[in-house]
Amino acid sequence: MKNAVLLEIEKNIAVITLNRPERYNAVNQDLVDGINDCLSIVENNENIRAIVLTGNGKGFCSGADMSVFGEEVTAEQRKDYIIEQYQPLMKRFFEIKKPIIGAINGTAAGVGAAFALVCDLRVMSKESSLLYAFVNIGLGPDGGASWLLSRQVGYSKAFEIAISGEKVQGDECLKLGLTNRVVEKENILSDAIKWAHHLSVRPTVAIGIAKFDMIYSMDNNLNDTIAYEAEQQVAAFNSHDLKEGVTAFIEKRKPDFLGK
Repeated sequence: MKNAVLLEIEKNIAVITLNRPERYNAVNQDLVDGINDCLSIVENNENIRAIVLTGNGKGFCSGADMSVFGEEVTAEQRKDYIIEQYQPLMKRFFEIKKPIIGAINGTAAGVGAAFALVCDLRVMSKESSLLYAFVNIGLGPDGGASWLLSRQVGYSKAFEIAISGEKVQGDECLKLGLTNRVVEKENILSDAIKWAHHLSVRPTVAIGIAKFDMIYSMDNNLNDTIAYEAEQQVAAFNSHDLKEGVTAFIEKRKPDFLGK
């Protein structure tokens, strides 16, 4: 695994850290490969039941590294890179049945904003921000940034944010539903880790089902969603955690979920 991304496993949670602080964690191939490597490890490790994604240094992620994706890259090459690299990477975030919490330190800009919004949950501070910076250099959104934003805040507000090229600060993100929590900036990571530990002792199978249900519902009608939910519920009915949850309820005790 490349040093552009670090992985730390603490009990049954994993902390993935974007680690190019000298470039504000700008996205290059090493960073894309590093995230993929980390996601493969946490996805296949049954002991890991929650994930935190954060950035090292002053910013979460400044977007594509322009020293790599500059004028020497043709439009066709850039298009192919987005489809071949960003598309499967973003898809992986949605396919992991474990909750992913973004600890958004500083600014998440460009495709870095997409990395922030693809997390299932987010913790920010007043000083944190999302910046759809694409328009500031004459680009439209990429990496799924338009899909993610419009489904969070609706078309009109998403369009306003995308064409303004201005930062959306933490407090405003909270009002818009773009973050779940706003804390003091020195507590962003610790709060996200604490939240991850809390989720890691919850019924992981059920959490994964809820995640998949929500994602499916965004692109499907009510009837299809009900049918999909019913299919997903089969895994819950066959899980240890359902049996434990029901037994604990009857016995009036706290359940001991194993995430299985």
